[in-house]
Amino acid sequence: IKDAQNVPDTSMNEVAHATVCFSRAWREGMYGVSAFWVNPEQVKKSAPSGEFLPKGSFTIEGQRNFIKSGNLKLAVGIIPQEDGYALTCGPPETIKKNSICYAIIEPQGIEMVDAAKKIRLEFSKIHEEITKKISIDEFVRVMPAGKSQVKDVNRGEADIQKFIDTEEDD
Repeated sequence: IKDAQNVPDTSMNEVAHATVCFSRAWREGMYGVSAFWVNPEQVKKSAPSGEFLPKGSFTIEGQRNFIKSGNLKLAVGIIPQEDGYALTCGPPETIKKNSICYAIIEPQGIEMVDAAKKIRLEFSKIHEEITKKISIDEFVRVMPAGKSQVKDVNRGEADIQKFIDTEEDD
């Protein structure tokens, strides 16, 4: 988060949740995992006097602010943009609000590629013309590593009509 001085708690929770979901916790189905945040000045590239720090490592000084992520749940969605559409994966409520269609996923279940194929197939039932422009590789690229189960697929809340109108004007 760039301007961390006035960040709402919801944003911090979403970032922590995404961090946990895109860690090995997803692949291993580990629930109840926490993430922590620190201020930039707490991160040091050198070890305290008399200690060794391996190359590429950092030390954290001071308090770590832990945020517990109760469940592992993400959403994959197609987000309208001025120059087309972007496939993304993130916190379910945010994706639902900003996408034209979305799928809720949780850890375990079927292989990543199979889950991506299933989501793409379900998205094509909602918005075929848009979905056929997005490859399976793109779906796999945005998803967390490991098996996933597709819980729900639905229309998002984004206003697709205003984007369709601007595409027709071009």
